[in-house]
Amino acid sequence: MTGRAHAADVMNRGDLSPRSGHGTLDAEIERIRREARRRFGSFVLDVANPGSHFRNKECRPLDNRVFEQAGELGLMGFSLPTEIGGEGRDKLAWGVVVEEIARLSRDPGFAVLLDISVEITELILSSGTPELIEAYVPDLVAGRRFGVQGAYESRDPYDYHSTARLDGDVWVLNGAKRFLAGARFADLFVLFLRDEASNDMLAFLVEKDDPGVTPVHMDTMGMHTMGLGQVILHEVRLPQARLLWRVDALSELNTYARIRRTMSACGVLGALDGVIENCVEALNSRRRGGRRVLDHANVERSVGELRMLLQSARASVYRALDGTRSPDRDPYFDEFATVAKHHASECALRVGQLVMGLQGGEAYMSAFPWERFMRDILGLISGQGSQEMLLLQLGQRTIVGLEGKRVREEAAERTVSKLADGWWALHAAADGGGGESADAVAAVTSAAGLDAPEVLDADRRGSAAALLGRAHALVAAVRAGRAPEALPQGPAGLFQGRLADLAAGAWGLLASAVASETGLLARLLQPCTVREAAEDLLPPGLAEGLLEALVAASVVRRDGEGRYAADEGLERVLIGGPRASAFAARLRRALDGGARLRDGKPVAGRESLTGCGGEAAALADVLVNSLLGRLEGLPELLDRPGAQVGCAAGDGGRSAVELARHIPFVPVLALEPEPVAVRTVGGDGEIRVRVGDGAGSPAGSFTEGDRLALAWLPATGLPGPEPLRAAVAAAREALLPGGWVVLPCPLPPKRPLGAAAARLDLALAGGRTPTDGEVEAALTAAGLGHVRTAWDDAALGVRLIAARRPA
Repeated sequence: MTGRAHAADVMNRGDLSPRSGHGTLDAEIERIRREARRRFGSFVLDVANPGSHFRNKECRPLDNRVFEQAGELGLMGFSLPTEIGGEGRDKLAWGVVVEEIARLSRDPGFAVLLDISVEITELILSSGTPELIEAYVPDLVAGRRFGVQGAYESRDPYDYHSTARLDGDVWVLNGAKRFLAGARFADLFVLFLRDEASNDMLAFLVEKDDPGVTPVHMDTMGMHTMGLGQVILHEVRLPQARLLWRVDALSELNTYARIRRTMSACGVLGALDGVIENCVEALNSRRRGGRRVLDHANVERSVGELRMLLQSARASVYRALDGTRSPDRDPYFDEFATVAKHHASECALRVGQLVMGLQGGEAYMSAFPWERFMRDILGLISGQGSQEMLLLQLGQRTIVGLEGKRVREEAAERTVSKLADGWWALHAAADGGGGESADAVAAVTSAAGLDAPEVLDADRRGSAAALLGRAHALVAAVRAGRAPEALPQGPAGLFQGRLADLAAGAWGLLASAVASETGLLARLLQPCTVREAAEDLLPPGLAEGLLEALVAASVVRRDGEGRYAADEGLERVLIGGPRASAFAARLRRALDGGARLRDGKPVAGRESLTGCGGEAAALADVLVNSLLGRLEGLPELLDRPGAQVGCAAGDGGRSAVELARHIPFVPVLALEPEPVAVRTVGGDGEIRVRVGDGAGSPAGSFTEGDRLALAWLPATGLPGPEPLRAAVAAAREALLPGGWVVLPCPLPPKRPLGAAAARLDLALAGGRTPTDGEVEAALTAAGLGHVRTAWDDAALGVRLIAARRPA
């Protein structure tokens, strides 16, 4: 008999059994926490804790012998490499150990100091200098020496007052470093200073007994047992062997700060856990109004918030710790570490407030731990960057990251657009310059540098025509469901010089378009082998040929394991949605335009025009989600009873459908040159079709009684300046007072060949690129105001020009 199913059986479908080998992060952390308690708990409770209250009261730091005992237990070497006597555990495990020690410790600075000395050891190891490693690392691992780091001056690293100058073969150091944890009892310091000669940042290993080195006590609000202090340097002379890195110590400092932020947050976690546990325990015996204090609802609520703050901080810190195991993380700035440090600190401040509120008068007495927690946590917050500095760095990182992402996306789309230059140039070369598009073809040939007879003779024209014949045969076969087993012969070895480069680009465009239409390119959002990419789409041989062509065109990359992945900048045009439709439409338009030029086929209709057809979804999305609030008064007009949206794209209703999808509840009047069957939009998207006279643009069908809040009028569908002016005037009369007309217009590439190819593309589809200022002049002449380019996108090759009818 089958047992009853439970909700958990359905929801938790992952196999997390011991046999599966897939445990949770929480389970791993709990195993490490138990190990830390078993191995180091007694040491913290019996050795480090006794006397902590009075050490704090008298501002006396921990005895160095405590760290030597920690070394004997293996605590100092827990996360250090095995080749130097450590255990080689990763930073996740070490972070959990630091947290557990901070939880058990009565001295919140103890765990912090342990980690600082461990990371100083790592800095010395990273120098790669055998003399330094042999001289200092064994003693640091054993706890016989204690090291700290000094960089803070409250100044930019390249504007430090502390400097180093090379005097013969000796470095001379001068200056001061403030706010060093452990400065009063440390044996050695890693100090960052500015090189007077190069202004570069350098790091030196300085011993406390070096002549001219003076540690100085520093009074602070809290953290009295951490030995906080300053180190003053006066004409300190060091041999060159004490220089840790020859150049760019700033990168090493950033790496150090990255992990220190995470470990500092681990110390905060342990302190939070300990103070919450002690707070609840202290309240357990108190009674008010005949009831235990813990039974009062407001106290339960406060304890609940304490737990929420702890678990929230843990989630952030554990995510940062887990990220330290990723090989792809930034070695100099860890966003998750910065967030964890900031969030744990904010949680600690709130925990301190709640604890003080729960403890009442005792919270202000130095005999109890609550007042000390509040003082000490402020000291932990100030280390590794103030809260404001952390937010500033995160903001800068976010801005730079988003700008970089946009640049990568635009660059990836431009890479594909440049391939189209070769496609059109090869077609122009093979065409010979006849037909109605002769001028546009000649402009492409000239811009491509192929107009000289010695560059493009009859034999080369024939080879270009044969190559294009194979290309278009492949397209036809794939679209008909008869994909060949292999990619036809490409341009390799056929041409030389400029023509060879253009032919390679044309072949890359072909591969991109075929891969886009078949879904092969979108599958490469995730790295795939040839077999994985081809499955259920194409024959493996053809898929492999396309992938290699895409690699050669820099559209796809291949890793060392033979897996293929699309350029990361192409993600936004491959994941689906309006932008993906526009990208696919541009590729298809290039294929079809080349076929029309080659075969002399008739114009396919306005669906192939810039700003129409497959690009309509992307433009409608921009209109609603980017421009609606910038077109003054338009949202209110769209809400007016009886208002309509007019669409004069004439592309078989595709633009009208997209406008209706993006602006539901407002009827869309679609003006078409001939009857069309508009598919049902669904929801509340209503479309009314009005058929024009079939001659020229349907825009003349706009009438004064249409009550349009918005007129959508692609300029590429209008054959000349006069039809443009007439269409704009008609749209103006159809607009409600305060209504807007928006004209999608081509935005040609700045590359001469790209601009010439775009004009040829439009000419073959029956469109044109308005001259500079032509659209704006027509809008102004019609009496419209607020004329401006409201949006443009060079990668998409479209700009939207908007104008408003005066109210």
